Amino acid sequence: MANPDHLKTLKQGVDAWNAWRAKEPLVRPEISGADLIAADLRRANLSGADLLAVDLSRADLSGANLERTSLFDARLIEANLRSANLNSWNKDPV
Repeated sequence: MANPDHLKTLKQGVDAWNAWRAKEPLVRPEISGADLIAADLRRANLSGADLLAVDLSRADLSGANLERTSLFDARLIEANLRSANLNSWNKDPV
């Protein structure tokens, strides 16, 4: 289940999200199970985030940092992953 504070910050937009991530680099974002259909997440720093079972269908993740994310059971149907950093992403449950 997503942490409500983390999800609220993400829904404030990528600039607010990235500022929070820069301020709290040791916090592991917990966004599992969230509905982010068609979300604009261009250039979002999602590194290390728990994206278990997140619905990212039609989301724009171009240029996003998805390094070390857990994408097990995530839905990425028609998601834009152009230039996204997918280094060391995890397809298995954490």
